[in-house]
Amino acid sequence: MDNLTRESVKEIFGTEFQKFCEECKIVLTKNKCDAFMVSNPVALKQCLEFLDKEEEQLDYQLIKIQNLCPNDLNYGDHKQKLCKQYIFAPKREQKSCKETTYPPSNLILANLSLEIYLRNTSAILPIRTFHQMTIKCILDTAKTGVEIYKDIINTPVNDIVITDYEASIPSISLLLEKFQKHHKMFHYSSILKHLISKQEVNQKSQCKYAINTKQMKLFFNLVFTKVIPLNIFGKLRNLKKIKKALFHLLKIPCFKALDLKLYINKLDISSINWLQSIKKPNIAWVLLAKFVKWLFTGFLLKVLHTYFHVTTVSSYNNERIYIVRSEWFKINKRFIQRKIRSNALQLDLRCSHWKPPLTVYKLYPKYSTVRPLFVLRYKNDNERTNFFILHLFLKQLHITEYGLSSFEDKWKSIVQHKHTLKDKKLYFVLCDVMDAFGSIIQGKLFDIIRSFCEKLPENLILRNYAVKSKISKDDILCYKQYFCDSHLQLSVPPGTLYARTDHIQQIKKSWLLEKIRKYIFHQTVQIGKKYYIVTKGIVQGGIISPILSDIYFDFVIQKEMAVFLRTGQIIKFVDDMLFVTEDEDSAKQLLQLTAKGIPKYNCRFKTAKTQTNVACNEGTVTNNISFIGYKINCTTSEVQYNIPNINLRYLMSLKKNWNPLKILQLKLCNVVNLKLSNIVLDTRINSGTTIKAALENAGLMQANRACVSINELFDDIQTNAESIFKIIKNSNKLIARFVIKIFLKCEGKVKELRIRRWNKEILSILWASYKRIFIKDTVLRKHFLMFCKK
Repeated sequence: MDNLTRESVKEIFGTEFQKFCEECKIVLTKNKCDAFMVSNPVALKQCLEFLDKEEEQLDYQLIKIQNLCPNDLNYGDHKQKLCKQYIFAPKREQKSCKETTYPPSNLILANLSLEIYLRNTSAILPIRTFHQMTIKCILDTAKTGVEIYKDIINTPVNDIVITDYEASIPSISLLLEKFQKHHKMFHYSSILKHLISKQEVNQKSQCKYAINTKQMKLFFNLVFTKVIPLNIFGKLRNLKKIKKALFHLLKIPCFKALDLKLYINKLDISSINWLQSIKKPNIAWVLLAKFVKWLFTGFLLKVLHTYFHVTTVSSYNNERIYIVRSEWFKINKRFIQRKIRSNALQLDLRCSHWKPPLTVYKLYPKYSTVRPLFVLRYKNDNERTNFFILHLFLKQLHITEYGLSSFEDKWKSIVQHKHTLKDKKLYFVLCDVMDAFGSIIQGKLFDIIRSFCEKLPENLILRNYAVKSKISKDDILCYKQYFCDSHLQLSVPPGTLYARTDHIQQIKKSWLLEKIRKYIFHQTVQIGKKYYIVTKGIVQGGIISPILSDIYFDFVIQKEMAVFLRTGQIIKFVDDMLFVTEDEDSAKQLLQLTAKGIPKYNCRFKTAKTQTNVACNEGTVTNNISFIGYKINCTTSEVQYNIPNINLRYLMSLKKNWNPLKILQLKLCNVVNLKLSNIVLDTRINSGTTIKAALENAGLMQANRACVSINELFDDIQTNAESIFKIIKNSNKLIARFVIKIFLKCEGKVKELRIRRWNKEILSILWASYKRIFIKDTVLRKHFLMFCKK
């Protein structure tokens, strides 16, 4: 190794690793992206094993320090009884959480499958109006009440066979006929139209044309009052319990089921007259359970899906919103018409040559419009492989031209530069590109890519490279493909160790360019039975679309915004651009540019979303800028994670068919979800106060995650209380070790006493967060009084 590489290895991997390489005569070669190539896979495996051992030794030392901390709670020793005295409520006060108590005659319900799901409506175009919907319930097709009743009875529920129910037929059939008559006479669409006209627009809502909770309740209150006969449930109190179940179903996350047992068990069966003729109580309860389940799956949910579009704003947020179907149809229709009128969509002329995979539109609601995404439908696995190769090639092209640098690396350099400025102020401008994918000029994009390829040879080599495996436990190595050419930079992150292999494949440059050209100019989308060519922009949702967008807008920055690169730095992520400069006039010029746009490349900016700390007419003047999930303080340049304003219960999906304790452990030990990144915990960027605030926010997030998970996963918390506490305790230690490792990377070697102090402070913050969250929960407060002594 040359001296420059030796110093880089020492800085990134440490002195011990650098000595190990020299002793074993392992030669490392540094590339332009600060990654290191090892001579062969065998040597690479030796390097990775050494680094893993170093990581294990550090973990062992930190675990040893944590176990020796006097203030840490330790199970299995003489403190165990003392811990239980403070942490767990006395057994006489404990109650089994969420435990269903069944009446003696109602034990049969415990074996019935009474869970129901509310499915989201398909987002694929074209959407239908309620006039075109084929959803029909038995009330629309049956002629008599007896037919309706038999349809309900014949609905299979487990293996239970219902007998001796005939005595209830005369009374219930009359009620069902009344139900049917009310249903056919009820003007659902007119009532909805009336409710919408009275709805006030909430500026804080996720979608202004979504119907709010109050209007939804008013609509279904009318359904329960005007359509469903009260005598079916005997009395108003019973009907209110069923209505409560529906309102609960409308609010729960998408992935969660509603168990109707919890509501059926609270019904007063003695007040339901049509069931009094049933001699066997068990049969009466089963009949009632069948009817309630049919009422939801066979009537209420069908009404809901007929007159409402049920959806979410994004794929990670499981909170549902409800849009009147007729309104959603109009929005979809306007979207298609606008695309056709602007020539962004043109009818496909059925070209016989190769075309990219067929796509379909999926529309998701935004505040006042829709967000279109494309879903690719591959013809076969070979087509999928071809797109993987195209993506790999384009990514290497992009890195070769513009380099590979993360927000974290750029921000460190900005902060270091700020320290040299002393009292000089930094100016920030954050702008958002309007319709980043749809605004791309296809011809210019292809010309840019073709110009990048001019220096490449016709025959390119696709080679297998060995890198560290992040998944497999059996082999420390995995193999990835990259194009091997002196004119193409490998797309491996900085600090990566890799090695070449002998497995190669030859790919022609002309083949790659032809595939890219057809992807850009011949993307086909199906809407109903018609096929259209996307003639403006590129499809959002395609596998290579993000990298095409990066190539296009990075070129625009280099070509049309070069003057700003000379006075500051531009950090781009997808459609967000953050400009940082010490020149106030330069910041003002960029603000003027955002108002005008760059017409030559069809690049326009959302002026309403522009953020800046420059006092001027354009943009919102602020001292805190939100960028790619971070909140940046313009005065101090400190960075904090920007916590989304979404209830955590809508962000967590839990698979209840797994072992609950295992799921809880996986959720709480996933440190990545806490957003404790290097940039947030870096003492060279953030002050101790800011880092402490970040840890407190992470602790509250972790405690909230635990609270939601425990309540969702466990029907009996009392039995599992000790195991749950052990999982929380171990996860807190894991988080503390994770944070300490980041501190050590920033500060190098530190004394053990300081590490002990870090560990104590971090654990104190985490336990205080649990106490703060759990004490507010009426269920968990019964079982966990306090978590640790201060």
